[in-house]
Amino acid sequence: MLVQEIVEEIIEKLPENTTPVVSILRKITQVRDRLLRNLSPAQAQSDVLNQAFDLTAGNGLTDLICPPGNVTEVAIRNAIYTNQSFDDDALDWRRIPLRQFDERERGPYYYFVSGQIGVYPPPIYDTFYGIKIFHTAILNELTMDDLNSSSGFDPDFDMLLVYGVLKDIQPENGNFDARYQQLYREYTSATSGYERYVVKERW
Repeated sequence: MLVQEIVEEIIEKLPENTTPVVSILRKITQVRDRLLRNLSPAQAQSDVLNQAFDLTAGNGLTDLICPPGNVTEVAIRNAIYTNQSFDDDALDWRRIPLRQFDERERGPYYYFVSGQIGVYPPPIYDTFYGIKIFHTAILNELTMDDLNSSSGFDPDFDMLLVYGVLKDIQPENGNFDARYQQLYREYTSATSGYERYVVKERW
């Protein structure tokens, strides 16, 4: 669906609608971004981008390239502590957990502070591409210029955006919420990454 069609679906289902199109677009953006922040494990593995940055000794901070909510994983090169590099990525890189200033945590971790991402303990050596940030795509807010474009959400589930906006505009309407919940279950089931098998008894 084009954004224009999503807006038309919303307006059709709200006969007494007085909400301006600009407000509907803002609400579509909010619903889309909320859904994209809650990625399934399969999506978190497949729908991500990554970017590597240099680290300098004694300074574990790097400017953040996306909102903290878009970061899915962070990996560091072991060279920031050992000054050794390997041709094998499994030996060269390691994923680290998110902690917020928990210095008692064993092993390195990453944290967010003032628009930056940090690694603790700080690197001991200057390292070319010392940190790799995995993140979901950053989508711009929808505007009137985007009416003939796609929403940036899964095109098979654009109606989820429609009912997400409808339930936000009319929270007292239980039908909108029920339909949203049904579509959300279908969406999470379809994107979970788990295959469904039928076990057939042989006897």
